[in-house]
Amino acid sequence: MERDQRLAKQLDRLERELGAEIILVDEEGVDRDTRYRILRELDLGGKHYAVLQAADVTEPEAYVFRVTGAGENCRIEHIEDDTEWDQVAEAIDEMLYFDET
Repeated sequence: MERDQRLAKQLDRLERELGAEIILVDEEGVDRDTRYRILRELDLGGKHYAVLQAADVTEPEAYVFRVTGAGENCRIEHIEDDTEWDQVAEAIDEMLYFDET
């Protein structure tokens, strides 16, 4: 599969606008605010997604979020739909595969 036939296009909008790390604010007050490293950003079907990893832990877990808005109006949202999540996960796997080759 060639680069222009891939499922998703790599982005760097969050990193350009906000830096390599961001702080997610829990608007519901359930969890504390958490600093995350931006591992990867992608556009899939015109939607922006980000793969983030908590900056203060040594666990290799990463989390996938949908990004809406831009700049001061930027929002990081959980992906609630299983089908959407599966499509994004597949696109990320594809990007990782091509990074290794």
